[in-house]
Amino acid sequence: MRWDDFALRSHTIRVAVILALLGVGLLTGLTTAQQPPGPGLPQPRLLTIMPMGGKAGDTVELTFTGQDIEEPQGLLFSHTAIKSELLPQPPQPTPDPKAKGAMKGAGPPVAVKYKVTLPADLPLGIHDVRVFNKWGVSNPRAFVVGDQTDITETEPNNDVDKAQKVEMNTTINGVISAPIDVDYFQFKGTKGQRVVISCLASSIDSRLHPVIELYDQSGRRLGVNRDYHNTDAVLDAVLQTDGEYLVRVFQFTHTVGTAEYFYRLTISTAPWIDSMFPSTVEPGKATQVTIHGKNLPGGQPDPDAVLHNSVLEKAVVTVTAPNDPLARQRLAINGHVSPTGGFMDGFEYRVKGPAGSSNPFLLNIADAPVVLENPANTKREAAQEVTTPCIVSGKLDKKHPHGWFGFAAKKGDVLSIEAQSDRLGSPTDLLLQVYAADGKAPITELDDDPEILSPNQFYNSTRDPQRYKFTAPADGKFQVLVKSQDSTQLGPRNYYQLRIAPESPDFRLVLLAPTTYLPEAPVLPQGGQRELAVYIGRQDSFNGDIALSADGLPPGVTCAPQTVSPGAKSALLVLSAAPDAQPWVGEIKVKGTATINGQPVVREARAASVTWPGQAQQANLPVVARMDRGVVLAVRDKGPFNLTASVEKPMVMQGDKLSVPLKLERHWADFKQPLQVVLASPLLPGVQPQAQPITIAPVTIAADKAEGSAVVDVKATTPPGNYTLVFRGTAQIPFGKDPAKKANANIVLPSTPVVVTVLPKQLGTVTLTPPNGTGKLGGQSEVTVKVARMYDFNGEFKVELVLPPNAKGLAAPEVTIPAGKDEAKLVINIAGDAAPGNLQGLLVKATAMYNGSHPTVQEAKFSLNVQK
Repeated sequence: MRWDDFALRSHTIRVAVILALLGVGLLTGLTTAQQPPGPGLPQPRLLTIMPMGGKAGDTVELTFTGQDIEEPQGLLFSHTAIKSELLPQPPQPTPDPKAKGAMKGAGPPVAVKYKVTLPADLPLGIHDVRVFNKWGVSNPRAFVVGDQTDITETEPNNDVDKAQKVEMNTTINGVISAPIDVDYFQFKGTKGQRVVISCLASSIDSRLHPVIELYDQSGRRLGVNRDYHNTDAVLDAVLQTDGEYLVRVFQFTHTVGTAEYFYRLTISTAPWIDSMFPSTVEPGKATQVTIHGKNLPGGQPDPDAVLHNSVLEKAVVTVTAPNDPLARQRLAINGHVSPTGGFMDGFEYRVKGPAGSSNPFLLNIADAPVVLENPANTKREAAQEVTTPCIVSGKLDKKHPHGWFGFAAKKGDVLSIEAQSDRLGSPTDLLLQVYAADGKAPITELDDDPEILSPNQFYNSTRDPQRYKFTAPADGKFQVLVKSQDSTQLGPRNYYQLRIAPESPDFRLVLLAPTTYLPEAPVLPQGGQRELAVYIGRQDSFNGDIALSADGLPPGVTCAPQTVSPGAKSALLVLSAAPDAQPWVGEIKVKGTATINGQPVVREARAASVTWPGQAQQANLPVVARMDRGVVLAVRDKGPFNLTASVEKPMVMQGDKLSVPLKLERHWADFKQPLQVVLASPLLPGVQPQAQPITIAPVTIAADKAEGSAVVDVKATTPPGNYTLVFRGTAQIPFGKDPAKKANANIVLPSTPVVVTVLPKQLGTVTLTPPNGTGKLGGQSEVTVKVARMYDFNGEFKVELVLPPNAKGLAAPEVTIPAGKDEAKLVINIAGDAAPGNLQGLLVKATAMYNGSHPTVQEAKFSLNVQK
């Protein structure tokens, strides 16, 4: 087939698509979405960048489009070596009714232009860029620094005869601007070259779901791909002849396309990493790692590694993971990470060839010895024996669709068994089963982890099995089976890790701006507060308090002591600004501190953000989000009000109520409306307001008042601990960018935080064995006092016997149930002159000190039959 025949076929396909779309009304129906309600105060929101990256060492002119980004004051890059200079304002974009990213009510999109200088030694990969102005700082957009020639798509290139000519080893920044848009690129190749074509989309915050195709000059299709990872696409081919080749890019199904459907297409002979084995390495230890991919330095074809009908190359490298304590708890990669992998620890690895560097591959850092899977373990009788603790690094393929492992345990041993693949970035849907070595049926079978921290903002859903807390029922051997739910799609990229180890309690923190469905960054008003959403990844049964603090704050900005309550997996962190705090934009550091096994443990918080807006009316639908490269804050002018909460005695018993005074300062002369106040935190996601462990009745501070009071109702089932209460005030307040054109804006701001301690009514239940004692005059009676601990309390219990007034001649020395233990023996001494008979009304009291200062008493009644 000649290229002119191919062009005719391509044109015919596009016409058919147009007719089909017109016939079913998709041209408008699927490209117009119901918009969320307009925001209150202006909030910079960055939608697109063109181009989306540049070559290290180059100077690039970038055009940013977004809302509320007019009169920019600068750009904030996640790497401080990138410099920028504002250019004259470009032509302003025409509002596109099909674009989904624009916020209704926030004004038309605005374009601004900057010249950006990229140092030659700049780290390759994705960096974050934000626009800031008098309204605040925007959400981030991905900006890619590469080592290939970097150009921008030139239209028209929507047919074969109009294909844009590019050189090998070039990256093109393009956009699918309409549903029927198809982009063609033509390059010259040489026989024997292995060309890798990658199209980044979801990795760079694009809405595009691209399909890429490669054709030779005869019109023969050499390759096609979509969904290599999320919506990114990658294909490769070994060229069979010298000549011209054609790359075709289009939106899957041809149903959508606007400026928000952008991409970075790279046509290159540089290396590409598809997988690394092991994918988990021990810190500080030089490890031999096998890479599978394309154009690998020193690589050789591996006929057993076939991906998309292409034989991959294999190369072995030595990798030494960082051993620094901070590096071991970080997620350090200049690539895209979704919420699914947001709590993993790891670092990126690249290889470099004559044509440039590879894509980054995320290697995880192990917290136990790493064992390589033996591929001969596909049968139960050939299960690979492992010694705990360990992390097995494994891989699945069509010849090896599952793996059996055996381990020994003694009765009562507690082990954490967890398999991960999806969270590592592998397209595997794992199933895990645990067996007794002689059992036919599994002890447990685990599929997708049901725990999701947020139904919308930080939707960390995973196809990995949930962690299993295994308690050995007896001495013996046990087995674990790891397999894929779909063995027909297995290949070199289906790697996993299996951790079998004693529990190692720990946690990770992720911060986002407070609005659950909008892309934004926190903007803190002078003389007021701004909250950040905190999500907590609790590991291996850790349920303790976490104290939050912030470093790197500008002058006048403070972070009052705040606590994540016991077991909570989401919270709010509130920052406050003094009335004279100066305008500021920059990165801050937030950390959490907890006590684990009696030792302080400090963890840095990571950052994330919403990528594209969702709908306020559908709060339980997930939105697109991703991990960021830093927590960014802006300090700006005074907001319309400041809400202060305080409490004189911040302690309340389970089942009781607490009154919290509220004080309102009105900063704007136009704010003459009442303020509605609700409880913003702590709240359990997905739980109805009336079923929350802590609630308040809505409070209204009248238009002519400056004070109110919230009555906090603590349910009897609320776990004891420190709780940070945050209230939100909402009012309709006149506002306009143009003071002459004001309209009511829905403005929501948080209160100062209040930390309240919920005290327990009891920390355990006491049982006595025997429940009724017997003893002889002049002798003794022993009773075993056993306590069933509650709320993870691990301290000691002081046990004493309380006698009724009529009891004479009885005494029992106080005993202690030590920390971490469950029982002690109480010895009752019976004097020779004690009155015989069945004595009722004895009381055994076990007293524990909660937080070292609050006595909590557990009681059990006891009777003693005194015999002669």
